[in-house]
Amino acid sequence: MRYAELLGLTPELRDYAEQIPEELDGHFLLRTYPAHTLIHQKDSALERIGILLQGTFRVVNEFENGNVFMIEMNEPVSFIGEVTLLAGASTTSVTIETVTDCLVASLPVETFDAWLRRDIELLRAVSRHVAAKLYCSSYNRGERLFYSAKYVLLKYLVRQAEEKNVHSAGKVVLSKTRRQISEEVGLTEKTINRTLTQFVKDGVLSIERGKAVFNAGQYSLALKELRVYMSQSKNGSG
Repeated sequence: MRYAELLGLTPELRDYAEQIPEELDGHFLLRTYPAHTLIHQKDSALERIGILLQGTFRVVNEFENGNVFMIEMNEPVSFIGEVTLLAGASTTSVTIETVTDCLVASLPVETFDAWLRRDIELLRAVSRHVAAKLYCSSYNRGERLFYSAKYVLLKYLVRQAEEKNVHSAGKVVLSKTRRQISEEVGLTEKTINRTLTQFVKDGVLSIERGKAVFNAGQYSLALKELRVYMSQSKNGSG
């Protein structure tokens, strides 16, 4: 498949490159990954660089003890394997799993690398894309270590409520399972269950059919609780 055809599918690609050198074009492989399937596994050999054209995938880190931690969610346009390539590594450092059906175009590593070397603007754009993700990660790094579980979980739940427009809805039900929350915030399910129980006792939220629920009053109280935590020491204690 040629690059011009990809631009037809995802015009936002023009933010990265208008074209590819002729001798490197025509080697794109287009593939649809169904929801909840792996695009690549941690520690696998990097053979192709992918470009997400449609859909959403999540980036997770898996550990030997079986724990899984979600690093980020990505939507188009996103790259797959670019960090490994830029780092000069040969195997992937994370697992990438689709959340929805994903349309991905890919090139052999050698071809994508040659494209980067030939197109300085593409290199700058891809590097800026990577830097933006690392900036967010660095900005929040350590929060789970130096703040209490109550602060980390409540901040996460408030953010989820805001994404569901709790301001206008008046009441929102957070659909994430305990396992999903565990992966995204880096707390054990046992800790999450215990902390949610405490939130219910404190009147910060309700539980309906196993899901966390905010009404307008509870949301306001949650914001107040967050301000209290932030005014205290780093570990959430007085």
